[in-house]
Amino acid sequence: AKVVSLSLGCYSNRENCWSQTAQDFYEDLYLKDDVLLVAAAGNGGNSYYAYPASYPSLVSVAAIDKHGNRAWFSQVNSQVEIAGP
Repeated sequence: AKVVSLSLGCYSNRENCWSQTAQDFYEDLYLKDDVLLVAAAGNGGNSYYAYPASYPSLVSVAAIDKHGNRAWFSQVNSQVEIAGP
């Protein structure tokens, strides 16, 4: 697959969720294998960085409601690149 959608994540704190091994793995898929990785930003309704969505080589997707506003449960942080219903 050239596009992989990931609906999973951890949005505790960086020490519990981030891993150099995982970051390197996703980066290799993106840079070396030309795979676009898209992941859910998270459903905690806060600004925590969810992983894997917040790794630099992934596209982090937030949620919007039927009016186009940020959904109450959606993560919001600097890694979010796009949002959809």
